[in-house]
Amino acid sequence: MPTVNLWATDGYISTPDGKSIYIWGFTDQEGGSARLPGPTIIVKQEAPITETVVTVNLTNNLKEPVSLLFPGQENVKANGQPVQPQYENDILVSLTNHALPGETITYTFTAASPGTFLYESGTNPFKQLQMGLYGAIIVRPCDYTPHDSQYKTAYGAGTDTEFNREYLLITGEIDPDFHQAVEYGQPYEAYKPRYWTINGRCAGDTMLPDNVPHLPNQPCSSMIMMEPGEKVLIRYAGAGVENHPLHPHGNHTRLVGLDGRLLRNQNGGGTTDLSYKRFTVLTGAGQTYDQIYTWTGLGYNPVTNPIPTTLPNLRNMAIGHLGWTMWSGSPYLGQKGELPPDVVSYNQAGEYHLMLHSHAEPEITNWGAFPGGMMTMIAVYPSGTLAPHQGMLPTEAY
Repeated sequence: MPTVNLWATDGYISTPDGKSIYIWGFTDQEGGSARLPGPTIIVKQEAPITETVVTVNLTNNLKEPVSLLFPGQENVKANGQPVQPQYENDILVSLTNHALPGETITYTFTAASPGTFLYESGTNPFKQLQMGLYGAIIVRPCDYTPHDSQYKTAYGAGTDTEFNREYLLITGEIDPDFHQAVEYGQPYEAYKPRYWTINGRCAGDTMLPDNVPHLPNQPCSSMIMMEPGEKVLIRYAGAGVENHPLHPHGNHTRLVGLDGRLLRNQNGGGTTDLSYKRFTVLTGAGQTYDQIYTWTGLGYNPVTNPIPTTLPNLRNMAIGHLGWTMWSGSPYLGQKGELPPDVVSYNQAGEYHLMLHSHAEPEITNWGAFPGGMMTMIAVYPSGTLAPHQGMLPTEAY
């Protein structure tokens, strides 16, 4: 059965405008710094009838109690007993059993349903979630087989949730004054986010690769890469304390799962598909969404108008400072525009870029400076050219 070791600790993250912000978070490395978000736990269900029991050992290296909640999981226990809220002097101090500073507590739960879930601290959640004590859980169906298209699914064969690539986007928000007050042990009551994150990063860091050296505590990119016609499973997880209206350009997404439950009704006469399409999904705090996204493009045709895009003549091009050509428009929209400053090149591999961002305008800034915040890109690459590992999360990771 899967066993995960986590440590609650502190650390620092960076923002694109040069700030260094103190955080709390989880790491799976003893003695490591806090990650934002915490390590993703990926488990594959056991064969039918056999329960998939997951063990999580949490060691608390912070100076106040910390706990773990597992929304959507079944039979959750702490040190072998059903979890219980914790009280001191008849005052609720934690929604579940917590570990005191220096202690280790063992949680177990049954992963009874495939889908996307959160794990998060249940102790003083307004403070501890804001500080970064959260992460995601992906539960794979028992028949999941990454190299067989029929069984590479979010919810199991026959559920119409097949996909070619998958990406996990975890939203959060940061009030730097709040974090500084916690760092220095000062009181702080007001709350006003200035940064909004996807996978712990603000744009344009969201579009950098995984594990870039200058972001050691923010290892996860949120750049989505795909090829025309592919089915991309995009998993949203609302880990902060606010709701965020996210949407991709280029097409609607089809919601196939909500809070780790397949949107399908089983009845005596068969099944009813309850999935639905949305252009904007209000990603609620504490909620998760599994969606299938495809792109065929306005005017795209694999023979007559393919990707890579056909670049216009030199009169519609600009020359970069290294001699690279840059294109200021889109052949599918039929418009040309000014190049933003300091851009080196567009379409380096013939790819076509679409935005995925929050529709709340303050949330696409870094402390009021645009662009920033909850913004990333969907890059559509020429067929057959995208590296196989792109959009391939592990079958299991713990």
